[in-house]
Amino acid sequence: MAEIIETSVKNEGFEGILYPGSGRKDKVLIVMSGSNGGMSLTRQEAEFYHRNGIPALALALFRTKQTPKDLSRVPVEYVENALKWLKSQGYEKTGIDGTSKGSEMALLAASMFPDISCVIARVPSHFVSEGLTVKGKSKAPSGTSCWSYRGEELPYAPYRSRTFNMLKMLWEEKELHILTFNKDKDVSEENLIPVEKIKAPVLLLSSKHDEVWPSFESASYIENKLTESGFTYPHKHIAYEHMSHAAITELPGIYKMAFKSERRHPEECRADREGMKKELLKWVNEVWQ
Repeated sequence: MAEIIETSVKNEGFEGILYPGSGRKDKVLIVMSGSNGGMSLTRQEAEFYHRNGIPALALALFRTKQTPKDLSRVPVEYVENALKWLKSQGYEKTGIDGTSKGSEMALLAASMFPDISCVIARVPSHFVSEGLTVKGKSKAPSGTSCWSYRGEELPYAPYRSRTFNMLKMLWEEKELHILTFNKDKDVSEENLIPVEKIKAPVLLLSSKHDEVWPSFESASYIENKLTESGFTYPHKHIAYEHMSHAAITELPGIYKMAFKSERRHPEECRADREGMKKELLKWVNEVWQ
């Protein structure tokens, strides 16, 4: 039985947990979560693939002991180093699956590294955004890019609002509704993710009830961009009717409290997630060749 392997920034250049699935070596996925940071949801999604026989590397981006404290200037080298390490472990092909902020990293890395041969972007953004820093019990724009490469910040679209009054938002909206903060950013050619450079099939999963940022619009933009550019790889956009921004396979209880749609339409959201699980496995097992 293949074993679970933990890596470190010091030794391998990235912090991760490799779940071996069935032990197969033909495919492996790099999995990343969003602005929650840490490894809790990242591990959960990697374990989903693992239980279904697919090797998956849960990759830490920030808010762990070995990675930056904030979502600010996170090195794209984490993915680059993971690609090299997975190849040294005998894996033939590597794909990437990112959720929310992790989708930025997934799409960005896939546009930079042609060794990535499968892309899944859940509730994606089509551009690089400003980072976030923790201030007390809230978050605020960092004044820096989310991502860096070779010591240089990547161009980003800044937030218009410079303060996020989370308590006021929760009181007024009765949910984690930060869509207004994430709309109308200064998106330009400079900070767009060049998705047309990706050399892999691309699966886009969005929510029509996204309360965090306009993932449906972003996924639609990416789909249109790929079509218009003559993209030769399979690409598909699935927009869910009820599921919230939490496009994850299992919903922790606290997330049910965070989003109205999850509270008001629990059965419909559950059905969306079951459908999403099937789409993820189909994409990895059948579309990714």
